[in-house]
Amino acid sequence: MSRRRRQVTYYSLRAAATVAFLLSAFVLPRGGLAAAICIGAGVVAVLSGIGANAGGPGEAAGARRQMDHYEQVRAPQGDWPPFDPSRDIDGAVVKPDAGLTPP
Repeated sequence: MSRRRRQVTYYSLRAAATVAFLLSAFVLPRGGLAAAICIGAGVVAVLSGIGANAGGPGEAAGARRQMDHYEQVRAPQGDWPPFDPSRDIDGAVVKPDAGLTPP
């Protein structure tokens, strides 16, 4: 869906919800029908705003920072463990000849 079409749909839903709210609040006689229209208009107004900014620059602004942080804290990808298992001594990775053999 194009950006223009999303905008037209968003503003149309918001305008229709506003008109329905104003009609139910000031024109229709009090009662269940007016209350139902008023509540329905509120629900439409709220739900139409949920996806309004999806994919926009506002949503993407924090996403890069979040992904950079995620890349720093996530476990390494690929072969596990990421080192030669023969170099693992009691959970510590050591250099091949880190004082294990006498000089």
